[in-house]
Amino acid sequence: MSAFGRFLARSIGVSTFVGMLAVALMMVHITADVIGKFLFNAPIPATIALVSNYYMVLLAFMPLAYAESRRAHISVEVLTELFPQRVQHHLYSWVYLLSAVVFAMLTYRTWQEARISHEMGTFAMEQSTKMITWPSYYILPIGCGLMTLVVLYRFAAYITRTEDVIGDGVAPTQPPEN
Repeated sequence: MSAFGRFLARSIGVSTFVGMLAVALMMVHITADVIGKFLFNAPIPATIALVSNYYMVLLAFMPLAYAESRRAHISVEVLTELFPQRVQHHLYSWVYLLSAVVFAMLTYRTWQEARISHEMGTFAMEQSTKMITWPSYYILPIGCGLMTLVVLYRFAAYITRTEDVIGDGVAPTQPPEN
């Protein structure tokens, strides 16, 4: 299981780097567009289309698995915090399976949509500039698919009672002693 955990950690690292790169490129691109527009009266064509169809999608979906690997997704414990630690541990672990099902369905559906967009040759028009957008549709199934693998890995670690080695090191897979 640790070989798969290392593979996931590397995959998460790559996807997170792509997300960070998207933020940096978006910042440079928008700055160059604003400078071009106001200093030289020559904005960069299709900036809004590129930002909304590529940069924003990359920075929203590529780091999904990174957040999960760090256990940094938002959670609201209204009722579960009243349960004993042991019960909470088991509930959270089974939520990994539910999350895997949801993200697997998202992966499947967004992959279908990406294929349809690819076949149609989806594009955006901005200021008489045609920009293809179908490649950005593949970002969603990649991000959701990696998230599916992470939560499946976490659930498998819970079921097999092995160490969860992705993220900030080893996370407990055994229930607390209560």
